[in-house]
Amino acid sequence: MDRSEPGDKPGYEGYMNERVLSLPELMRDGGYYTFMAGKWHLGMEPSQGPQARGFIDSFAMLPGAGGHYDQTGINPKLPVIPYSENGRAVTLPKDFYSTSYYTDRAIEYIDKSLQAPEQPFFGYVAYTAPHWPLQVDSRYSDKYRGKYSKGYSALKAERLERMRDKGIVQAGVKFNSGSGCNEPWDELSSAERRRQEHSMELYAGMVDALDEHIGRLIAHLKAVGVYENSLIVFISDNGADARPERGMGEESEFLDANFDNRFENMGTSTSFVSYGAAWAEVGSAPFRLHKGMTTEGGIRVPAIIRLPGSEERGVVKRDFASVLDILPTFLDAAGIPDPDKIAVDRGVFPPVGKSMMAYLQNQTERLQHDEPYGFSVHRRQGLQFNQWKIVRLPIPYGDESWELYDLDADPGETTNLSATMPEKTAEMVARWNEFAATTGIVIAERASRVPAECARAGS
Repeated sequence: MDRSEPGDKPGYEGYMNERVLSLPELMRDGGYYTFMAGKWHLGMEPSQGPQARGFIDSFAMLPGAGGHYDQTGINPKLPVIPYSENGRAVTLPKDFYSTSYYTDRAIEYIDKSLQAPEQPFFGYVAYTAPHWPLQVDSRYSDKYRGKYSKGYSALKAERLERMRDKGIVQAGVKFNSGSGCNEPWDELSSAERRRQEHSMELYAGMVDALDEHIGRLIAHLKAVGVYENSLIVFISDNGADARPERGMGEESEFLDANFDNRFENMGTSTSFVSYGAAWAEVGSAPFRLHKGMTTEGGIRVPAIIRLPGSEERGVVKRDFASVLDILPTFLDAAGIPDPDKIAVDRGVFPPVGKSMMAYLQNQTERLQHDEPYGFSVHRRQGLQFNQWKIVRLPIPYGDESWELYDLDADPGETTNLSATMPEKTAEMVARWNEFAATTGIVIAERASRVPAECARAGS
């Protein structure tokens, strides 16, 4: 495990490097027409774009975030958001809105694939909504006016109760009490509470629009007769985002100079707001913390999977699965052979993960067993092995020491067992050290590289 700065060390180059196989490459080489529409965030140079990593057709926003109506940048280092189509730089149409436009392009690509009906397709639609900035037409957000007036704690408790009633979480699950980083709802002024409410109304409106357009995409699959034979995976990429409304570091001055965030302008194309850490912890309930953390609130996300020809609806699967399992699952469903030989022939790392197909089809009760799964981001680390998990967090979220949790009994990470189970903790730390050495994890030393989501970190 390296404790220097990541720099250009393997895996930290800032793009999907050449030492790995990509899913679209394997699907394309397996005879599939491949397309994507939406966020790329895996490389900014032409040689690193989606057209270079297996997508036959692509329309991509290259960086990790941008406005939903135009190409206005998000910080001084990226004043204009770049988009590409099949590797060529493009400008956005005047009527652009990310969610509807990405759906339009996906439908266009699906229709193109039907010109060769004997060739199946693999599509990747990476919606940027509901990522900040919170921007959406008021016809969506107005539906949710007043829905968030009860505040953080009351809505968090209500959500947990509904999740229990629906069987999404089990009856005995406790939610984490929170970080203590955020001002309580009843200590906010009426103006602050209304602004916080409106941020979530905008967020809910963005989700509403997303639901509408995903529905439009599904309806099109049905209309052209390919829905029944399609494997569909819908997944979030991380937990709720605690980014402060005014951004982090040098972003604040740029946002103040380039956007109008007055209350009456929130949600428009000329505003740039996010909902902040307090709502992020509500959104992650019953789990601990939020995006950017190696706690469950940062890494455990919802996933909805529809199997080809399946009649099952609303079945909750609880075994551990990860994004590493998506590649082998799609290859399995497509009948594409194990790619290990391809990796050896090309001199790259073989894919890891397991196909979920047998588990999803109820042919086996377990998906993962006795395999470590590690995490490292912003000087925050963690490792899961079966039901056991260790987490190490910097101040103010932790004290830099390892914490131990039993996720089967305590998925909310409410009770740190490291003091009462020192042997298990030592065993897990040894697994982490082995995992970190094998994977080449780098833990940066400079505190300035760590986001400061906690509003009370300096108090």
